[in-house]
Amino acid sequence: MKNIKTNIITLLIILYSGGNCFSQQLNKEDMENKFFTLDFESQSYKMSDVEEYFFTTFPHDDPTQGDIVYDRVKWVNEDMVKLIDLEGFYGFIKYRSDSASFDSFRFTSKPFYNLNDEVQKVLFVFKGRLPSAKGVWPAWWLNGSREKEWTYSEKDFVLTDSDLDRYSGVGQFYNTPSAVNCTDWPAAGEVDIIETINGDNIIHNTIHTCPQMCNSEWNNDGIIINCANATQTDPNSGCSGKSYEVDSPEGTFACLWMNGEIRFFYWKPGLDVRSEGGPLSNSPQPAMWEESNMVNFVRLFDSGENCDDKIHKDWQCESCSGFNKCSFVNMKMIFNITLCGIWAGRNFDNTENAVDNCQKYIIGEGLPAIDNQYIRIEYVSVKKLE
Repeated sequence: MKNIKTNIITLLIILYSGGNCFSQQLNKEDMENKFFTLDFESQSYKMSDVEEYFFTTFPHDDPTQGDIVYDRVKWVNEDMVKLIDLEGFYGFIKYRSDSASFDSFRFTSKPFYNLNDEVQKVLFVFKGRLPSAKGVWPAWWLNGSREKEWTYSEKDFVLTDSDLDRYSGVGQFYNTPSAVNCTDWPAAGEVDIIETINGDNIIHNTIHTCPQMCNSEWNNDGIIINCANATQTDPNSGCSGKSYEVDSPEGTFACLWMNGEIRFFYWKPGLDVRSEGGPLSNSPQPAMWEESNMVNFVRLFDSGENCDDKIHKDWQCESCSGFNKCSFVNMKMIFNITLCGIWAGRNFDNTENAVDNCQKYIIGEGLPAIDNQYIRIEYVSVKKLE
């Protein structure tokens, strides 16, 4: 009789929660270091398979001040996210003919990753295509946070896009933490694996941390760079390796994350990446790729520096208070496209009105080249390596 009563109560709880028993029962441990592979070229998936690993909405304003809407509740276009069988998973930017300019997307992984005694090497791999056009700023990157919303540690945590919808129109990105948005940046670190702007097809690898967290040495060049590296125009410009030019921003990209080291790799389209030991194989062997495909290698170590409120921002020094070790925490994978904003916009041209010129361009002369641009994910994985 007791079991029957318990089952009835459980059923009522499930019904009351909209049937979302899955999200109510999961906890932080279920999402930490949850490794996965989505091979869209070789296997058939349903959207539910993708949504097991990714949020596909960002119900906040763009932290980079781009001229786009990431919030699916506010989209005016349809088919912003599309899955084509045995081809790829797509995210689009589409013109919306109002002051917001374009609808766009931001895919954020639900799992988050940490290095520890059991996990000492994590390999992130992406094969696919990014857009290339003036005013466009696509990216694939890792971002961390210690906030309870990010790690699902709060009592009523978020695990679906529908759960995220409750944040739509609530607060600003800098004061509204969620499962896809942190307000303690850059205190848990950021690693940019692909960033390119304005159709220049130049790929940048950059790391952002608090100034007292990480110093870096890239490619054994003997030059020490702090990974806040403040400038007059950017209080956290980060530390960067050498940029590299590609024919177009497509192919296979990989990032190997280890304690004190990060390595970045690239393969042009058409190269064999599935053979034994390759990045898309069951047992990737990064040591095989270092001479031919490694584009940047960085060593990281404690900086011992301080946050300087003369060159950094008050919010930055506040977020960074107490974090004096070079560590990356609770890293999630993100894909997104924005337009103009604080990097592509400011570098749109060499005039003082670069941002304004970018904004006019994307809804004028540049509109045909930008509308319906997309990121296509053909393969994405996160693997633990020995």
